[in-house]
Amino acid sequence: MISYIRCKNVDYSSTRSETFYDIQLNIKGKKNIDESFKDYIAKETLDGDNKYDAGEHGLQDAEKGVIFSAFPPVLHLHLMRFQYDPITDCSVKFNDRFEFYEKISLDSYLQEQDPNNPANYTLHAVLVHSGDNHGGHYVVFINPRGDGKWCKFDDDVVSRCTKQEAIEHNYGGHDEDMNMTVKHCTNAYMLVYIRDSELHNVLQEVTDADIPSELADRLAEEKRMEQVRRKERNEAHLYMTINVLLEDSFDGHQGNDLYDPERPLFRVFKIKKMALVSEMMDMFADAFKR
Repeated sequence: MISYIRCKNVDYSSTRSETFYDIQLNIKGKKNIDESFKDYIAKETLDGDNKYDAGEHGLQDAEKGVIFSAFPPVLHLHLMRFQYDPITDCSVKFNDRFEFYEKISLDSYLQEQDPNNPANYTLHAVLVHSGDNHGGHYVVFINPRGDGKWCKFDDDVVSRCTKQEAIEHNYGGHDEDMNMTVKHCTNAYMLVYIRDSELHNVLQEVTDADIPSELADRLAEEKRMEQVRRKERNEAHLYMTINVLLEDSFDGHQGNDLYDPERPLFRVFKIKKMALVSEMMDMFADAFKR
């Protein structure tokens, strides 16, 4: 995005290009996503005691604002439902009704439009919070293939859902504004949009070549360790544990027992219950190199 200050009466301006990871949209007093974007790029007038210092031109009346120079393939919109309230000196959650859409066009918020690549976006995910500023529950609705078929991810439960459940039911607002089965404290706080021209790239099938080798190795090791643990659990009843106490534990011990039972220095061995005594002795000899 580009932040700018333009003087009204002289030919002088200041601009600064900035990158963004997400766009924080104000929802308080805004009906929908379009009103929030218009508020985001709204111009602020610098005049009176707040005139802009234009260097050699002195203090000047000016306009201050931001405009977008480009939008990314994947766009994250942060709906500012949680904000600081100076009156109560704490964070509060705004449950106001705020409408967003499955399809949006952001060309009008760009500094220069590209007719060959319009900034048209399709909604991919809706992150939802139920509760207040002190806590609550989080779920996410995802449109995996960008075809309008939605899934609900609620902890470890994944289920199919309707488009209405994913979008309209998460506008927020009071009960009388919505279906009575939906609590007014349940609403969207983060939206993920994918540019239409990039849908085929972003949502393409993941192949083995896309997975980093170190991640594949880590997953393979985790599976191997899980198999070892499963085998140990299944065979645990076949084994017994032997604690071996060496003479080092006796040396210098003063007390009623031969060693300090509070801090025993055991060597722990596992052996099959059906093993012979000779096999146990061979195991000890190998371990103690004797």
